[in-house]
Amino acid sequence: MDGMAEAGGAPKPQKPPGRGQLAAAALETLPDGVISFDSDLRVGLVSGRAAALLGLQRTARHAQGVCDLLEASPRLDREAVSVIAAACLTATLPDHDPEADLRLAGAPGLRFGIRRATVGTWVLAITPETVLAGGGGIDPLTGLSDRAMFEARLAAAIDRPARRRGGCAVLLVDLDGIRAVNQVLGHAIGEDLLRAASRRLQAAVRDGDLVARMAGEEFAVLQGEVTDPSHAVALAARLVELLGRSYLIAGETVAITPRIGIALAPTDGAEAALLLRRAAMARHDAPAEGQGTWRRFSPEMDTRWQEARLMEAALRRAVAEDQFELHYQPQVTLPEGIVTGFEALIRWRHPDRGLLGPAAFLPMAERLGLMRRIGDWVLRDACAAAKRWPAALSVAVNLAPAQFEDGRLPETVAALLEEFGLAPRRLELEVTETVLLANGDAALSQLLALRDAGVRIAMDDFGTGHSSLTQLRVFPFDRIKIDRSFVKDLPLRGDAPAIVRAVTGLGRSLGIAVIAEGVETEAQLRELLAEGCEAAQGYLFGRPVPIAQVPAVIDQLRAPALT
Repeated sequence: MDGMAEAGGAPKPQKPPGRGQLAAAALETLPDGVISFDSDLRVGLVSGRAAALLGLQRTARHAQGVCDLLEASPRLDREAVSVIAAACLTATLPDHDPEADLRLAGAPGLRFGIRRATVGTWVLAITPETVLAGGGGIDPLTGLSDRAMFEARLAAAIDRPARRRGGCAVLLVDLDGIRAVNQVLGHAIGEDLLRAASRRLQAAVRDGDLVARMAGEEFAVLQGEVTDPSHAVALAARLVELLGRSYLIAGETVAITPRIGIALAPTDGAEAALLLRRAAMARHDAPAEGQGTWRRFSPEMDTRWQEARLMEAALRRAVAEDQFELHYQPQVTLPEGIVTGFEALIRWRHPDRGLLGPAAFLPMAERLGLMRRIGDWVLRDACAAAKRWPAALSVAVNLAPAQFEDGRLPETVAALLEEFGLAPRRLELEVTETVLLANGDAALSQLLALRDAGVRIAMDDFGTGHSSLTQLRVFPFDRIKIDRSFVKDLPLRGDAPAIVRAVTGLGRSLGIAVIAEGVETEAQLRELLAEGCEAAQGYLFGRPVPIAQVPAVIDQLRAPALT
């Protein structure tokens, strides 16, 4: 009966935690790392924070003495261990000041303080340096080390004499998809996702390795004692698999895609900045292997990086020195082949490489933030050129997302039209779905203002995006352009004629003009005519030509009204 009462009745009262348990629990709540020791320098308690800051393996936390504990840290050199141990010993001596504060070159990014705790007990407090790049050593969102702390530890790892027994590896991790989560689900969920990814990162590495949040969605891992590149490769593969699993955040299932770049010391460099740069090069190349991948640094990447830096410098110089020029491709009516206008297409006359098309430099210009200046220059030059043409001809200009950012595009266009005395109907502005998605309502409101002013608006690359039809519902375009990829496949693929037929039919139903671009052969032209397309441009009618050759093209494709 007694046994039954004990089993089914009220639970036994729990024994209250002792002082030692309470002290250990309290230590874990402190932002600093804490190690307690007695007058014989025997270790009492080691907080988890202290172990993390010192990079201690789990087994090292059970060291009996302070010296043994410090020597087990991969983040302290021999001189730092000696100085800290000596300060601990001095604090325990009679008639000596028990307090000390230490900053040591052999312990970068850390400050050590020694204080008396109780009679016969002292503590060694370990604090991340607050003078490090404003970050205090710790990233406030994730609790990981920050960039300054990581760079300091990396420099120490490279300089450590123990590297002769093995090097170290830097793994730079970028989490693609965080920004999309922020935009769709909000920044609060995005921050929770970053914390969850941080926990997975920390769980995947060894005790002695360091994980840091470098900035935004960029993280880094410092992997020590790498005696073979396969160690870093194995960790990268493990991180790709672990970080790529879906997350459940606030009831939402979300996913991100990791990209990882690897650089090894001393193989790939013996300086922290160089290793980080080369790991970044490798990470940049990772998408070439598909999403969610890793890449090791190779010398070829360095060569490409140097070439890219030279190209960037040359492109900045081109913007400053007006090395661009516009070429003009005719747009004609079908079936007559009468010229109605020209599309302005930018070219870069590179001092060494000659004339370059837009694909060779516009993506880089966008990354460098140069597209606003380039786009405004194109608008000005195109309006100046069109003023010299017969009044029946128009000019089409492609707009970049950057031109919508400050909301002043309608004012800019109005000023140019007035300056050159160009009728608004003679200017056609082409936008892609990317422009509309990147700028949202701000782009639509500016396009409406431009259209109300008489400027014509065309949707470029129609059919290649995910929501082209949706864009036609929210904005009244004057013209849609059938993408060249459909025109190219007209005589070859069964569904291309159906797509062209659908677009031309849609245009007629909505009262929107349709033009096909990239027309190069008579076979393509016959298909377009059969599907009722009313306008076209492409090599079949004329290649893009410099402004000086435009009059000859006009004469060749002269309409009766222009004679």
